[in-house]
Amino acid sequence: MEIRNLLEEIAAAVVQDVCNEDSASQSPRYNTSQECRLDAICYVLNRIPPRYISSGRGYAHLTEELRGDTQLQVDLVRLAHEGLQRVSAVSRAFYGTPSGSVPPGPCFNFPTIKGRVLDGNSFFPLSEITVTLRQGGTEAAMFDNRWSNPYTTSEKTRGMYNFWPASVVAEEEQATRTFDFEILLEGPGFNPVTHFFSLECTSEKAVATMVSMQRDHTLPDLYMFS
Repeated sequence: MEIRNLLEEIAAAVVQDVCNEDSASQSPRYNTSQECRLDAICYVLNRIPPRYISSGRGYAHLTEELRGDTQLQVDLVRLAHEGLQRVSAVSRAFYGTPSGSVPPGPCFNFPTIKGRVLDGNSFFPLSEITVTLRQGGTEAAMFDNRWSNPYTTSEKTRGMYNFWPASVVAEEEQATRTFDFEILLEGPGFNPVTHFFSLECTSEKAVATMVSMQRDHTLPDLYMFS
């Protein structure tokens, strides 16, 4: 069973409409790159309650209900403008840089890989730790330039890190393959830590372009000692 937040589609459509109108105007106000649009969509979704569905009947019923919600439509447009204004005012390293290439045809799609780094003595989350996802002795390629590798932990994320490896081309659908990875932890005052793990993947019809909670792969807590 797949659970979906229907407002993801609606919010995305509203942001795209606002961006298209702005781009067509004689005096554009926003940065309407794909990266900015995605950030604006996230901004909108983080400020409205989700509406979940799990069936075709639920989709039809809720879609009709949301279409008739005038206040929701007004709020979505307002938040879209607000979000675009904010992300346009912020300089991100990946804005304006090329996105990762999307291979055509069957692919091995990886889950997002996440974990946490803790102090081995105090068990507190560690910040300013460089976490590198490696494959075949080198840094693993990410889905696109919005996913950092290496990743530096911070106080705000309480020692958490996450990666989304780029998809790998497969010869056919439903093929099975095991991929070996390693996590390397490095930080001032601590001994380096290496953690090895493997992912068994089954190839799919095409590359996965959206993050899914069903694809999360959570690693065990990793501990560093001085």
